[in-house]
Amino acid sequence: MKFSAIIILFYPERTILLNNISLLTANGWQIIVVDNSPQSHQQWLDASVEYRHCPENAGIAHAQNIGLRLAQEKTCDYAMLLDQDSHLSRQLLNTAKKRVVDARALYPKLAAYGPSIVSEFDNQVVRAKVQRAVPDNQGFLHCRQIIASGKVIPLSVLRDIGMMEDELFIDGVDHEWCWRASQKGYRIVCDTQATLRHRQGESRKHILGVTFKVGSPVRLYYQYRNILILLRRPYVPIYWKIRNCVALPIRWWINGWCLEHSKQRRHYMWRGFLDGLHKRAGRYKADQ
Repeated sequence: MKFSAIIILFYPERTILLNNISLLTANGWQIIVVDNSPQSHQQWLDASVEYRHCPENAGIAHAQNIGLRLAQEKTCDYAMLLDQDSHLSRQLLNTAKKRVVDARALYPKLAAYGPSIVSEFDNQVVRAKVQRAVPDNQGFLHCRQIIASGKVIPLSVLRDIGMMEDELFIDGVDHEWCWRASQKGYRIVCDTQATLRHRQGESRKHILGVTFKVGSPVRLYYQYRNILILLRRPYVPIYWKIRNCVALPIRWWINGWCLEHSKQRRHYMWRGFLDGLHKRAGRYKADQ
């Protein structure tokens, strides 16, 4: 079995990146780096790393697709998607190789395998509080969706499921692909025997006893727009649609009045709302 790891960069932190690459190299993974940063970081990397540079920032979906096609060209069997701010471990890489093969033997229509995500902010395993995953007796949790970082995809399934959706650009890309796979009868599993430390959002804000993820203002454009785009699709789970319809006005209040750069946040939310209504996808025009 040939395993590849696809790392997507955008203003990466050198120490984390090189540590992850060192662990992947030692574990025998083919490494593919797709860099969405304006400046190239190829000088940091060994010649054995396949490097592609998208200085115009092609979006995470397009970058992932570049990596997945390269992995296919190199006749890899599996590809792990990784964000630059995930922290790999030797144990995770060893476990993932074995467990994804085990999962596929149990579930031939396996679309994706992922480790349990440990939040870098509180060192707790992230679990859905309402839409809970369903456990089996092998240590796997059957999920509606898993995040991109740490997700291992059997590359042969892409012929049926398709690639990541470029036009979403960033937010919702990972979940949309999982829902599309589920619609075609595939399974998504999360492993209780493997963990990955990952940073979701740039920080956390506590308001009225509730913890909110805080990201950059421009991300709100993609979040609002893509929610409105995905709400129209029949294969998107009803629970996700209801939750996000309820959450949109709450996010507006939190981001537009309770956080730093509130005026800028309101601008991006409003532009995302309008473009979502009009089904305008791709990169935000003022961000080009």
